[in-house]
Amino acid sequence: MQIRSSSVAWWCALAVGVVAVTAAQLLGAPGPVFFAIQLAGVALTLRRRTHPGWLLLAGAHTAGVLAAAFWTLGPVTPSNTPQGLTLIPLYALATAGTMLLTRRRRRTTSRAELGVEAGAVVLGLAMLSWSFVVLPYLGAPGYQQVSNALAGLYALVDLILLVAVLRIRSWLLRGSGALLLGAHLLYAATDGAGTAPFLPGGTSFLLIQYAGVVATAAALHPGAARLGGTEPRPGRNKLAGIVATAIVGPLLPVVSRPGDPLAYIPALLTAALCGLLVLRIWLLARDAGERAAALRSAMDEQAALQRRLAYRAGHDALTGLANRELLLEHVDRARCLLLCSLDGFKEVNDTYGHQVGDEVLRRLAGRLLLFAPEAVLVARLGGDEFGLLLTDPDQAEELAGRVLETVSRVPVTVGERRIHLTASVGLADGVPENLLGDADLALRAAKLAGGARLARFDDSLRAQQSERARIAAGLRQGLADGSLFLHYQPVVDPATGRMTGVEALMRWRRDGELVPPAVFIPVAEQTGLIGQLGELALRLACTRAAPWYRRHGIYVTVNVSTHQLRDPGFAGTVLGILAETGMPGAGLVLEITESVLIDAADTPVLGTLREHGIRIAIDDFGTGYSSLAYLRRLPVDILKIDRSFIDDVSFTRAILQLAQSQDLVTVAEGVETATQADQLRELRCDLVQGYHFGRPTDAEIIESLIRESSATAA
Repeated sequence: MQIRSSSVAWWCALAVGVVAVTAAQLLGAPGPVFFAIQLAGVALTLRRRTHPGWLLLAGAHTAGVLAAAFWTLGPVTPSNTPQGLTLIPLYALATAGTMLLTRRRRRTTSRAELGVEAGAVVLGLAMLSWSFVVLPYLGAPGYQQVSNALAGLYALVDLILLVAVLRIRSWLLRGSGALLLGAHLLYAATDGAGTAPFLPGGTSFLLIQYAGVVATAAALHPGAARLGGTEPRPGRNKLAGIVATAIVGPLLPVVSRPGDPLAYIPALLTAALCGLLVLRIWLLARDAGERAAALRSAMDEQAALQRRLAYRAGHDALTGLANRELLLEHVDRARCLLLCSLDGFKEVNDTYGHQVGDEVLRRLAGRLLLFAPEAVLVARLGGDEFGLLLTDPDQAEELAGRVLETVSRVPVTVGERRIHLTASVGLADGVPENLLGDADLALRAAKLAGGARLARFDDSLRAQQSERARIAAGLRQGLADGSLFLHYQPVVDPATGRMTGVEALMRWRRDGELVPPAVFIPVAEQTGLIGQLGELALRLACTRAAPWYRRHGIYVTVNVSTHQLRDPGFAGTVLGILAETGMPGAGLVLEITESVLIDAADTPVLGTLREHGIRIAIDDFGTGYSSLAYLRRLPVDILKIDRSFIDDVSFTRAILQLAQSQDLVTVAEGVETATQADQLRELRCDLVQGYHFGRPTDAEIIESLIRESSATAA
């Protein structure tokens, strides 16, 4: 029957072996049974165990078989080798294997190191055998004395082995060692007869056979796999034992043959030299160990530093969230990306300071982390922009709605400040390589639509982005090749019909066709080109209008963007252009929308410009933050009434009365009919402009209109 369980195999091996050995002893045929038992033990051990210790024990079994064969087949004659010497290989291998099984190695110990230690044990036993067996009995008259001495020596080795196996947590190996010790003690006590007064004949040989059976069962036991394992054990200081071995080894031949005093001096010198060499090697090893420990500590610190650097490289320092780089590394794991950006976060920084703004971002990051179980990754991409990688596009819109609600539902409290926030969200799904760009386009669309909403990416957004990129490239080229130029629209006194000023309007001709300002101005604002366009318009307008103002008193109005007003060097740029073109400050009006003017009210730019005679006009008055409080606080000289209010006589009259109360000049825009012109004349509006008085046109036509206007007035 095939035995599959190790727990059953060792029981079977033990039972069968004991029964077979006992039966063979009783039947008077122990020799063949001994060979069979030993060979079976070798085969089973090699099949089940690969540890060097068990392999050495298997070799010991093989050596025992060979020794027994020598005893059985080789007749003992005066010319033969003593029988006891044939057991030296058995004991050497058994001792080495047992020593290896009594120790647990560190995981870094190699098979080569185990072999070296086993070889050292074998050589040590060989030295003992040569010193106390071969040399003392080399000239012995009879083989029986040698055999008895060897038996005593083997009993001593058996005792050493028994002490060694007692350290092993295997009661079977302990029993095998005890049986082997008993066999050789019995053999020595009976002068090799193998019989004691109280035991039957051949008892020592029987005990040796039992020892082999028990050792085979120990190899099959499940617990044998743990012997000589790789778990680390506390180290011990071996210096004393190593030095003692190095010193005593060279002295053994002298001790075994005390009648040769000439051998004392070289033996003592050799022993001292060996001891010093071992001590020196130990000192070198200790220094190397200390250096290795220091190196290991430095490597551990370096590894910890690398882990910290790797964490910092992939995480945002302010919020602790993943950063853009880490998000890009994980984008392949997602099918959808949600980008969230706060609306008007710049005002939070400008109003409360950057410390409060940073705290707001940290609080927002904490809120977004609530969605971490539903997202592959939550990251801060920079500024007030956050990203959430998702795996389920079907739930993305619902999650985006909850993100918007989370941001706006509860104000962020920083100290005593309660800051109300809203956010815009861009959502994109599809190919991982395009997720970030598509989500950014969707977020921009949400911002342009007024914010506080969700925009989902579609192909039209990419087409719009391509068109914006094409327009931006064309504008950059236009700044250099002259395709950007100005048209001028007259500003007229409705009472006299005389032209008093002109408004400079930027135009762009691309591929022979005019591009509407409503198309390229927003792109210029989004790409930051509006500052360069504004400076170009200011330079061209002042260059052309300077002689108009000197000859006819015609001023020029130029539109100014938020980007320009936020530039600390804008006032210097304007004054520099006036100096270059010879335009007096009184001949220039800077036209600003209400929202832009309020945003720049806290800057010193406008005050500096007004000190040099430059006037400020509010464009499209009535469509933004129109109120008496703003008019009293802002540095304004001219009020331009939006065209949407021209047909509402009562509303226009109210605006005119408000402007007159603040000593502001009024300009009505978008006058297209004679009826509108007559109404504004009756309401005593200071100035008007519109298609009824002239469309925007080039400078040459404006010059002829100025001459005609001056001649009529004269």
